[in-house]
Amino acid sequence: MSARRLALPPCAALVLAACAIGQPVPQATTYVVDPPPAAAGTSAARRPESLRMGNVRVAAAYAGNALVYRLADVQYTSDPYHAFIAEPGAMLGDRMAEWLDRAGPFSTVAQPGSTQPAPYVLEATVAELYGDFRAGKPPAAVLVVQFALIDQAGARPKVVHECTIARRVDLPQAAPEALVRGYGKALAEILSQLTPELGGAGHAPVPASSGAVSRR
Repeated sequence: MSARRLALPPCAALVLAACAIGQPVPQATTYVVDPPPAAAGTSAARRPESLRMGNVRVAAAYAGNALVYRLADVQYTSDPYHAFIAEPGAMLGDRMAEWLDRAGPFSTVAQPGSTQPAPYVLEATVAELYGDFRAGKPPAAVLVVQFALIDQAGARPKVVHECTIARRVDLPQAAPEALVRGYGKALAEILSQLTPELGGAGHAPVPASSGAVSRR
């Protein structure tokens, strides 16, 4: 065997060290994104149709359970000791359906994966989901979601509204719990903007919207 020692990743070294001294392996602290309920005046007039929330896709860079931090312009890191309690796409899909079911504008909103028939399906893709913890900048939660409302009532499904909505929520500190709370606030703001757009989609042209997120 070569005299040269193999270099271990830091996490593997920690696990081996813990086992060596008889200590339990550190467990991750887990979090749930919990958007505040719709603010007064946010709820839209109810349409008679029902909506089903589609499965939410998450960009590959943010699709894991571990929280992701941006440390420099092109440097990101994931935190295995602070993570979402469930796969982020599934968790955010459930939260979106619950929020829209309370706020409108559809009569009811079914959860992702539901077999309940609905004439409309809302597809969503999370394009960005990270804590901006770069030095020299205020810490912030960044969330960008692309939406597509699909009308399934006709002979062929068709997209009747598309938009991308982005939010950057400043945080009191660069910490995991503050970041997850920021995600909740960002999600509520995104859905508050989306709700009135969905109210008119399929009945009259609704311009696509966007929210600016500084990427520098």
